[in-house]
Amino acid sequence: MGTKKTRFIGIDLAKRTYVARMEDPDQLRSETWTGKTDEQGISNLLRKMASTDRIAMECCAFAFFLAKRIKQDVGCEVYVLNAGQLAIIYKSTKKTDLEDAAKLTWLLQRFPIEELPTVSLPTQQEEHRRAIVSELRFKKQQRTRLINRLHSLFVRIGVTDILKKDLRTEENRVEKIERFLEGYTKTEASRIQCELNLLEQHIRSIEQEISDDLKEDPLAKYLLSVPGVGKASAMAFLAHVGDGSRFSNGRQVAYFVGITPRVDCSGDTVRLGNITKRGCVAIRALIIQAAWAAVHSSQDNSLKTKYKELSARRGKGIAIVAIGRRLLELMWIVVTRKELFNGTTEEMLKLKLCRLGMVSGAKKKTRKVDPAA
Repeated sequence: MGTKKTRFIGIDLAKRTYVARMEDPDQLRSETWTGKTDEQGISNLLRKMASTDRIAMECCAFAFFLAKRIKQDVGCEVYVLNAGQLAIIYKSTKKTDLEDAAKLTWLLQRFPIEELPTVSLPTQQEEHRRAIVSELRFKKQQRTRLINRLHSLFVRIGVTDILKKDLRTEENRVEKIERFLEGYTKTEASRIQCELNLLEQHIRSIEQEISDDLKEDPLAKYLLSVPGVGKASAMAFLAHVGDGSRFSNGRQVAYFVGITPRVDCSGDTVRLGNITKRGCVAIRALIIQAAWAAVHSSQDNSLKTKYKELSARRGKGIAIVAIGRRLLELMWIVVTRKELFNGTTEEMLKLKLCRLGMVSGAKKKTRKVDPAA
């Protein structure tokens, strides 16, 4: 009895349904499988698979879950591909679910896995950290929208000397609402204030969870030694890049995040365009925020010096993106080498950790007073 040959299966996932294309070179036949992405539909799909199959699907949150489920229940090869790097898919003039599934199958048959843009499956810890970073970003975006809405209420009644930054704290918001607003506008502002209080409570809880997680990770101190890097950016790096071992250099990390410029080379002409933005939005936004924090730091550092030089020649927008890319490369270097950032001492790092609330500060010495004095 001969060994069963490999079948190739491409799966295109939608929110509620899937389309799978199976090619069997041994029997020169193909099949199309469709179904729902609920438990019953996934169970039916798994029963059609064999341990000798080779499967590919486009990268998405559900693809990670399904890939792990297939590996666990079927035990076959599963690859999650970055469709943004597959021109045959994202530049196609004919794009349907069945067409995408067939193209994934075609790629599996004709290219070795090493040449395909595979995405490594996140570990359970990485999934947890990514969820934390994603929720924190969402909550802060909601907070910004509510503050903008509250600010518009003051503008509506002609109070234009109040800035958005004046509404960042609860005390300031309550004072401004009581002082300037009345009637329905005051009622609406009070409801927004209640929503903001709840959101800020959630944000503090998430940030505390991030602090507790980073305290247990030995790599966190190396990341936090880099100027501008805070709790959120350090957590985002560990969630999406990890220990950096799957990257050969810092440039690969910058490309993975999508913070490298597009390159157009033709003959003697070389043009650098905007950044690719093909990586994770959450980590890219946090890296740019960290870059701004580094260049506005009170302490001199190489990033601050480089920013001044670049901004004078290319403008602040281009300069800060370049600093963000350099910052990301430095984070990869300190993590892989397990060294503190050059110029940062243990004392400076401890002060930063105290400021971030990750370690308790030194207790003040109290002088005993003689009651008879």
